[in-house]
Amino acid sequence: MNKYAKAALAVVVTIISAIVAYASAGTITNVDWVLVAISGVGAASVFAAPNVPGAPYTKAVLAVLSAVLALLVTVIVGGITTTEWLQLAVAGLGAIGIYNIKNADPTPVVVSPGPPVAPPAPPVATV
Repeated sequence: MNKYAKAALAVVVTIISAIVAYASAGTITNVDWVLVAISGVGAASVFAAPNVPGAPYTKAVLAVLSAVLALLVTVIVGGITTTEWLQLAVAGLGAIGIYNIKNADPTPVVVSPGPPVAPPAPPVATV
């Protein structure tokens, strides 16, 4: 795995969300575009969130938040269509995947100390 595995998955989820919307209805409605946009913003936030050892759930929380926003949009707009259910399923599975995928740890740089350096010679007194 590389260090951008979670972000790459978030981008794939965004692309699949758009494909699902078009494939299931033959067109993409305004609500579908909003769901794709929320997924895209979620992908950008997963990419921008740092890989901090002390905060291992940051990227997963961001993915879940974007999935919840997508759910809120569909509920507020007036009901959930089959296409929107599929998009929500993709967003939810993406959030689970982002939680489960581990980014690769950066390769530590090992600095070789090299050969020992002799101390400088004492100054020679001149008369």
